[in-house]
Amino acid sequence: MCIRKYENSDFDQLCHVMDRARLQELKTANMEQVFIQLGNAPYLGYLLKCKIYVATKEGKIVGFVGLRPHELSFLYVDPTFQKHGVGKKLMEFALKQLERPIKLDVFTDNLAAKILYEKYGFKVVKTVVEKWSNEYPIEFSQDTMEMK
Repeated sequence: MCIRKYENSDFDQLCHVMDRARLQELKTANMEQVFIQLGNAPYLGYLLKCKIYVATKEGKIVGFVGLRPHELSFLYVDPTFQKHGVGKKLMEFALKQLERPIKLDVFTDNLAAKILYEKYGFKVVKTVVEKWSNEYPIEFSQDTMEMK
C-alpha cells in the first residue's frame, strides 16, 4: 500500500470511497436518510480545502485522510478494505503530519472509528447532541476527541 498526495484526477475514486464509507458511517447512527453523494455534498468544498492524502493498492484508492492544522478532518476507508490495516496506516501517516493538540469529530455510535482513535491516544473531550438540519430534523450525537 502507498500513501500519496491527492491529485485532481483522483476525484472520481475519492468520491467512490467516500460515498461507500459515509453511507456505512451514517447507518451506524441510524441516519442513512441524510446521505448525499460527495459530488453534491455541502461539505465538498471543505474537504477539497484540506490537505488530502490517498491510500492506494495496485493503483486503486482504498482510503484517504483530509487534514487541517491541528485537525484530522476526514479519515475514510472503502468498506471492502476495512480491517486490512488501511485505517491504521492512514492514522499513523496523519499523526506524523499534524502538530499537537489534534482534534477530530466522530459520531458517538461509530465505535469502530472510536476504537481506532483511542488506540492512538485520542480521548473524548465533548459530546454534542444536535439536529441534523431543518430538512432532516433528526437528532444525532457527535463526540469531539482530542490528542494532546
